[in-house]
Amino acid sequence: MKARKEFLSIAIPDITDEEKKQVIECLDSGWISVGPKVREFESLFAEYHGVKHAVATSSCTTSLFIAAKVLGIGEGDYVIVPTITWQSTANIVEQLGATPIFCDVHRDTLNIKTDEIEQLMSMYGNKIKAIIPVHHSGLPADIDIIDNISKEYDVPVIYDAAHAVFSSYDNKMIGQFGTMSCFSFYATKNLTTGDGGIITTDSDELAEHCRIWSYHGLPKDSWRRYSSENASPHVQCIVPGYKFNLTDLQAALGIAQMSRRNELLEKRNELFRYYNTILADLDWLELPVHETDRGKWGNHVYVVKIVDDEIDRDKLMTELRKLNIGTNLHFYPVHKNVFYEQKYPDVKLETAEWLMDRILTIPLCTKYSKDDLDYVSEALRFVYDERLAHKNVMIN
Repeated sequence: MKARKEFLSIAIPDITDEEKKQVIECLDSGWISVGPKVREFESLFAEYHGVKHAVATSSCTTSLFIAAKVLGIGEGDYVIVPTITWQSTANIVEQLGATPIFCDVHRDTLNIKTDEIEQLMSMYGNKIKAIIPVHHSGLPADIDIIDNISKEYDVPVIYDAAHAVFSSYDNKMIGQFGTMSCFSFYATKNLTTGDGGIITTDSDELAEHCRIWSYHGLPKDSWRRYSSENASPHVQCIVPGYKFNLTDLQAALGIAQMSRRNELLEKRNELFRYYNTILADLDWLELPVHETDRGKWGNHVYVVKIVDDEIDRDKLMTELRKLNIGTNLHFYPVHKNVFYEQKYPDVKLETAEWLMDRILTIPLCTKYSKDDLDYVSEALRFVYDERLAHKNVMIN
């Protein structure tokens, strides 16, 4: 098989003239840090998700950190997190001096096992101060069960919705659930601001605390201090806050992307379903779950699972790279990362450890065509049929 000339990355941002227009407008305004476009973006996002407040930050990681911080998570506390996630979900717990309690995931959805959450709540009792489930690839976790556990044990839930900008549960946008939800606008996400994040909540108090802690501990940001509309520079920090704000330049991208959200979602769904069709006959791959009876859309990344024990996942990635196809892992179990495995060596999670060498993310984004996906399909078949990624290959 001949390799294509252009590298097919996991994903690239979908930027049009609308985004460029918004950014130029921001540059021409003379205000490029936190200001009116950040507030406009927050308002648009809150309205889209049907919540009272959306607090923009520099990343989903800082959103998670601030959300946990304002809930008082700290030294001696335990927080339940799924192990199949980006490291940030557990890292922010460690950074606050608390202990992440790793939970296994379902093989099909890659979402947290709610029965194990129940077991951990019974095991650790009031030491558990929060639960941080992940909507993996944008597919909603079992929110109804998780929220019932939250109410029964009076433990707050912070949903890691990094993948779930377009997702809904029971026909309600995902940002409405839990105590808070945290989203990502990283470059490859469904909606991008280059980098950035946002916290959604209906709590006036939590929203205000998130704003203060994310901006130096000040009750007024720079727009409220220095703009002609406000002009009130005298302000002192009331808590030792952080510098975790989004900028107007980034928000300008987000405003344009929000105006294109239906287009972006429809294209992702179309490509996801096309993958499902063209890969359906590959019995050595298990395809991802796109939606459930209550939750949709799982369309941020397309994660397959290698079910043929003779295939070496890493060799497959290498062979696909030779054909100019980028791949990734969503995600290597956090409890098997060097730091966490050394600190918590007794953690054993059967499903996650089965998935560890089998999950593979293949290219998906709205800039790609069905022809691009056909090429990925052809490459997977070629590598498999030629036994280029098999563990045991007989050499004559």
